[in-house]
Amino acid sequence: MSADVVKDKVKKDKPAQKKPAAKGAGGKPQAAPAGNDPQQKAIERRFDDPERVREFVEQKKHRSLVGLAWDTMGELQLKLLRDNGLQPEHKVLDIGCGCLRAGVKIIPYLEPDHYYGIDARQPLLNVGFKRELSRAGIDTRMNRENLYTSAVAEHARLAEDSIDAGLCIQVMTHYPLNFLRIMLLNAAKYFKSGAKLYVSFFEVPEDEPYAKPFLNKAGTRSRGHKPPYHYYRRDMEYMAQGTVWTPTYVGYWGEPDGQYLMVYQKA
Repeated sequence: MSADVVKDKVKKDKPAQKKPAAKGAGGKPQAAPAGNDPQQKAIERRFDDPERVREFVEQKKHRSLVGLAWDTMGELQLKLLRDNGLQPEHKVLDIGCGCLRAGVKIIPYLEPDHYYGIDARQPLLNVGFKRELSRAGIDTRMNRENLYTSAVAEHARLAEDSIDAGLCIQVMTHYPLNFLRIMLLNAAKYFKSGAKLYVSFFEVPEDEPYAKPFLNKAGTRSRGHKPPYHYYRRDMEYMAQGTVWTPTYVGYWGEPDGQYLMVYQKA
């Protein structure tokens, strides 16, 4: 499927609860004026603090760690995959899967044991498997071994050339840019030739100072030096150089926080 088809499909059904990030000249995201807008929010969730993660899990607040719009985001990710050819017999790798916000929507669509997840925080994987799958009534459709703890996008139990489609959604907001190259290099062996990996990110326009906070029209303020990170489009494209991945820019895809989308296709 061409990049133009991807753009057309993902733009049709945007969640209505938030306005999308506006585009300026040339399709670039456009900043909103700074101020005391009540919609402005910090989305830094301190995934680098294991104690805080455990505390939220113990208090049954794990969903808040992976962001708002639980149902909306899960359904949006399933729609993205299905609109781009996902079939029940395909296998999906969810990088940064957390407590399975996308998993609870994708797993019922796929054949049993065809969803795999990687996350840096084991407590999130545990609560996702034990609580969220049970709550959704799908706890028999996936093996716990399909979920693997890794901070560098490696999955020791995955076979090479076995994955048909991949997600890395709302992950780059928490990591500096070099994580993207590491992820692309480490995950490549799991994907079949021609498979696509969908990666979301906060985009800062080329004419905006990279080092200054950027407030997009969805009310989210991103930064260049700490979470939530933002990047130029060319940064996201550059990280694929020297790898087996070819990047294609999609743009805004309906994500409530105003994140944009890149697609990386394996040669």
